[in-house]
Amino acid sequence: MIPTTDDPIGETPALIVVDPQQSTTESEEAMSSGAASIPGGRDAVMENIDTVVEHARDADIPIIWGKELHRPDFADYGAEIESCEPEHGIVGTCAEEFDSILSIDEADMQPAEYVVVKRRYNFFHRTDLEHILRTYDIDTVILVGFMTNICVHYTAHGAHEHDYAFRVAEQATAAPTQELHEIGLKCLRYLQPRGVRDLTEITDRLDEYDGNPIVREVKETGQITPDTGPVSH
Repeated sequence: MIPTTDDPIGETPALIVVDPQQSTTESEEAMSSGAASIPGGRDAVMENIDTVVEHARDADIPIIWGKELHRPDFADYGAEIESCEPEHGIVGTCAEEFDSILSIDEADMQPAEYVVVKRRYNFFHRTDLEHILRTYDIDTVILVGFMTNICVHYTAHGAHEHDYAFRVAEQATAAPTQELHEIGLKCLRYLQPRGVRDLTEITDRLDEYDGNPIVREVKETGQITPDTGPVSH
């Protein structure tokens, strides 16, 4: 059940890192995502994302890394063809890779961390995200990443529609312009007034968190449960 308290991370949280991919040269101006609630641009936001990730790992909560990717012929682009954005997330470009600032090794993922590819802004749309969240009994998703007004906003909306609380770490998200960043935050606060939080509020609470027991099981044994296969009578 969705928590109705003011807790900065809810009762059983997961961290979702939204689209922290490398940006291509042709999308640099329109998709720069350097406007944020802190100085320092995109790199400073990336560093804050990595800080939240480190605290989440220490807190033993699941971490889901997201990528928006599209086929080069745009066969899966859908209505995004009508958007004001330049082409983005194209397979075969550097957009397939996460930003090098981040402490993630896709070839050697840490336990209870997952990469999920999405085709739309909303992380919940036709992905296996909710399967993972249900496995870990999640009630609250912590959101960091890009962009405040688009994929972070729409993923928060998806969480809301699926009856999850969300907590956006304000200093760990950004947009192409300051106006769009502020509009995104305003829309998020309208959707769930407790949903936009200070980064240190979230990391301090993660430091106090007792950990998700299923995550600990995965870290200790490598899987959710050893009891798989045919059911015996």
